[in-house]
Amino acid sequence: MIKLLFRSLKDIRRIAPQLLIMQVVCMMLQSVLVAVNTWLVAVFLNHVYSKDLKISVIYLGIIWGIFVVSEVANSVFYACMVKIDSKVGMKLAIELGEKGGRLSLIQYEDVEINNRLKRAQNCIEHGRFSDLSLSIFNILAEILKVGSTLFILVRFSPLLALVSLLSVIPYFIVRLIRGKEFYELKKYQSAGERRRNYLYHLFGDKRVVKELRIFGIESYIEEKLYQTRDEMNQELWDFKKRDICSFSLCEILCKCGYMLSIIIAILLLLNHKLDFGMLAASLMAFSSFQLAAKYFLNSLGRLPECAAFVRDYYDFIDIDEDVRGREKFDSNFDKINVKNISFSYPNTDYLAISNISLDIKKNESIAIVGNNGSGKTTLVKLLTGLYKTQKGEILYGVQNINNFESVGFYRNVSIVSQDFVKYEMTLRENIAISDWKHLDDTDKIQELLKQMDLPEFSSKEALDMLLGSEFDGRDLSIGQWQKLAIARGMFKNSSMIVLDEPTAALDPIMETTILKMFLKITKEKTAIIVSHRIGICREVDKIIVMKSGKVVEIGNYNELLAKKGEYYQLYKMQQKWYVE
Repeated sequence: MIKLLFRSLKDIRRIAPQLLIMQVVCMMLQSVLVAVNTWLVAVFLNHVYSKDLKISVIYLGIIWGIFVVSEVANSVFYACMVKIDSKVGMKLAIELGEKGGRLSLIQYEDVEINNRLKRAQNCIEHGRFSDLSLSIFNILAEILKVGSTLFILVRFSPLLALVSLLSVIPYFIVRLIRGKEFYELKKYQSAGERRRNYLYHLFGDKRVVKELRIFGIESYIEEKLYQTRDEMNQELWDFKKRDICSFSLCEILCKCGYMLSIIIAILLLLNHKLDFGMLAASLMAFSSFQLAAKYFLNSLGRLPECAAFVRDYYDFIDIDEDVRGREKFDSNFDKINVKNISFSYPNTDYLAISNISLDIKKNESIAIVGNNGSGKTTLVKLLTGLYKTQKGEILYGVQNINNFESVGFYRNVSIVSQDFVKYEMTLRENIAISDWKHLDDTDKIQELLKQMDLPEFSSKEALDMLLGSEFDGRDLSIGQWQKLAIARGMFKNSSMIVLDEPTAALDPIMETTILKMFLKITKEKTAIIVSHRIGICREVDKIIVMKSGKVVEIGNYNELLAKKGEYYQLYKMQQKWYVE
């Protein structure tokens, strides 16, 4: 707990040092002024009682001035809190994103990693760092207030001090118990929140909305959304009911303590142990003490809850990152040598890739084919270093892919996947973002647009056209978006490019046409095409056929047809799709 508190405050100081110092100054000033004001009230009332009006007015002015200074300090304190919340939230959100980018892709296949990420995001979105720092400052401020007012109460009457202490202790106990319960509830609900948000966003995804409407399943999805929401709300309501009942009891005990303090003060006055000014000041001190002690114990009890939420952020930040190699990638390799590699996804015993060995020559064009689920995409992720092999090795020439310094390696690799990104940016950016330092290379962009059969977009005026309906730009057909994605992969000056079924949504004839264009452009590159269709296989140098995570055949088009094996069966099933 202590380490976590220091770590969070250290991060806040790192991001907003001046605001933090200003907060501390305001906090200390407010705390001291409470005790000073209580003492001044007692003196003021005694002068009023003795009819010393001139001195009374002076003290009244001082009390009023202290009140104004205290309110200004309070306003500055919370203004700093708002600024810190915004500044720290933005900075930590960026650092959270950077951390996510440093994790290996395979780590996101782990449900627990995704749950940790969701809880870390919730920590930032709900301002938990501000909650924690505010709790810490409240504790420090209220300690000063409690200490100073308790000192005054003891001077007036030790019995008043004892009653005031006993009346506020229940707040600490309740807050401690309820805070822990609330954190455990939110931790338990993190998976439910992900599911609820997923269902909710289905209604905002225009691709999904079409299907919802056609199949008439809006009401079914709504029912699942409401069911998830209602279950979570019921759990929160059950907690809130317990919370309200507990704090209502605490308030009753607190008020009883205050009434008892009035009775004690009156008795002390009647026994001449307090004068009139001390009576009023003691009641004021008692009220101030109760308020300060209540905030102190409430904040102290809430501290484990706030810390638990902040710990969620650091739990994700502290996840072991992908160990990066330091070896410089040599792009002059002669071939990619895959030796007996195997791979399985987290929390599964099933081998997605099983004991695969093969060679890919530099500047060779390869088609990896097979039915859905055969392991094609997993193999490509291993070949490009997005996943690490668990058994065996992948060599680029004599270099092991696991030893590469990633920035240098990925400078030489392009990949266009089936779930390619539609950037809601300009046409120029959609293509040149893969090598954004060359955004101004208009000639290269225009040439790629012509090669991808998009000549209507190749004018200089069209390049600055905003794409996508999100920001009122021009939307494109799925085929046009796919061509832009391939052009984006080609714009980057890489020695190897991979197409992982980016044309799967197109009809077989259009797919073959686009892939032929791709092969024509990539004559001097190592080109790998992943597909469950075989229309392009005549055009490549080598075909790799996969089934159930294994390579079952390797050869060229004519060789594999002559074998009449797995490729031949795929060919016979798909032959009707293509024009001979």
